[in-house]
Amino acid sequence: MGARARSRSVALPVGPARTLLVAAFAAALAALVVLGVTAASADSHDTDGDNPQELLERLDTLENDLPDDGPVSEVLLEEEVTWGEVVGDATGVRSTLDTLEPELRALFVDADEADGSVADAVAEVSRGWLDMWQGAASIATAEGHDLDFPVGTTDDLGVATGADELRGAIEVGVELALAGHARHLAGYVELRELGEAEPGAQARFDERADAAEAYDAQVRTRAVLLLSQQTTSVLVPVTRFASSAPGVESRAASVEVVCVDREALEELGGVVTDEVLAQLEAVERDDCPDLPEPLED
Repeated sequence: MGARARSRSVALPVGPARTLLVAAFAAALAALVVLGVTAASADSHDTDGDNPQELLERLDTLENDLPDDGPVSEVLLEEEVTWGEVVGDATGVRSTLDTLEPELRALFVDADEADGSVADAVAEVSRGWLDMWQGAASIATAEGHDLDFPVGTTDDLGVATGADELRGAIEVGVELALAGHARHLAGYVELRELGEAEPGAQARFDERADAAEAYDAQVRTRAVLLLSQQTTSVLVPVTRFASSAPGVESRAASVEVVCVDREALEELGGVVTDEVLAQLEAVERDDCPDLPEPLED
């Protein structure tokens, strides 16, 4: 698909509390992305941004050089401690996107100013790569951290003897990487459904869409736990207190549930009603509980 990056990993401690400093850092970086892509309007290509085919061709040209993965390609969690490991080559991703950043900015500006479903999808995809570019910078800072000293070591009195852990920078990077992947999920899947690109380009967009869906179902579910956030999915009841033998079998022992996207449920008010259920789709993700099959006597 594109240039492959050598995998590296960065250990990340994760606790239940998030600091205001991290939140402020994330907000600042997000603001930088917005300011950057806005400023790019002056340097945008002198082309017809309302032409959807041209936008698709420009995106496909970039596909030849874009990395296969973002800065967070996998997340490993520990079972019994609040600790995890971020796997990926953020330094390599950052280096690659450094060279493509001006074109991605220009493409985002042109697509954002254009009308139509294709333009909206291309804007999401290009903005997603810019989010990952910013996220890669934060994680790359940790990858290049002072390795002459061990991390997390202390003397007999509990005084630190090693280097500080760059938890804040890594968390910000993971947050931005997840934001970028969310945009890719929306943008590439929309391009797959529209199917308006040339056959070769369409195949590449379809492959990206498949990868974005797999990432959402697997890697993202672990990344949000790494950040001590809520799971991406939640079980909701579909039917309760039903019985095929009223008066014989206990209705209280019967419940049917479905796994749905937590954010989608919250956007609809967070209260499960028949109307809300009709607007939700069942999801299959790693954080959907694996419930036992009903027992048969």
